[in-house]
Amino acid sequence: DYGVVYRAFQPSVGREAAVKFIRPEYVNRADFIRRFEAEAQVVAELEHPHIVTLLDFWRGPAGAYLVMPLLRGGSVAETLRRGPWDLAPVLRLLEQVGSAVSYAHRHGVIHRDIKAANVLLDDDGNAYLSDFGIASRLTDAFESPGRATSSPAYVTPEELRSEPRTARSDLYCLGLLTFELVTGRRPPMDGSLPSVSALRPELPEGPD
Repeated sequence: DYGVVYRAFQPSVGREAAVKFIRPEYVNRADFIRRFEAEAQVVAELEHPHIVTLLDFWRGPAGAYLVMPLLRGGSVAETLRRGPWDLAPVLRLLEQVGSAVSYAHRHGVIHRDIKAANVLLDDDGNAYLSDFGIASRLTDAFESPGRATSSPAYVTPEELRSEPRTARSDLYCLGLLTFELVTGRRPPMDGSLPSVSALRPELPEGPD
């Protein structure tokens, strides 16, 4: 990961927030300095009911940070520690997150790091896509060729071929997230996905 998230309080508006500090080894790279504000501004302009809003951002010689609303429901990754989801909440999450991904793509923004840890929940179980990979997009330019920057279980075919990630990369990762939600298992890193029906035989079969 390219940053560490802290819980904070904004006294000026009386609310709690999540503050993601970008790791210092990245913030003084030339490409990062040149592009950070422009990339952050693009994400800040995304206004969708199921995208975590970027409230503020800052970069200086000592570091950089992003400020976002604090969602008390935690991440989907945390819920998966208790096992797979039932089908109805999976479908609800996919509708919400899928609409967020579609909206971002229509506005020319690729998430680049869709995974269970980057989908957050509110107290009512609504899902919100967070962390639009500002750091990972900015570090793409100076990572070593062929080095995957996504989470190991969510590495896309484009990354394996040392190609730029595209909108199709997001859809690929959304499919892997669906597998993890339904089965409670991380996508395997060394082979094809196991059969969902074999892992969850009680689920109804899909249409032919």
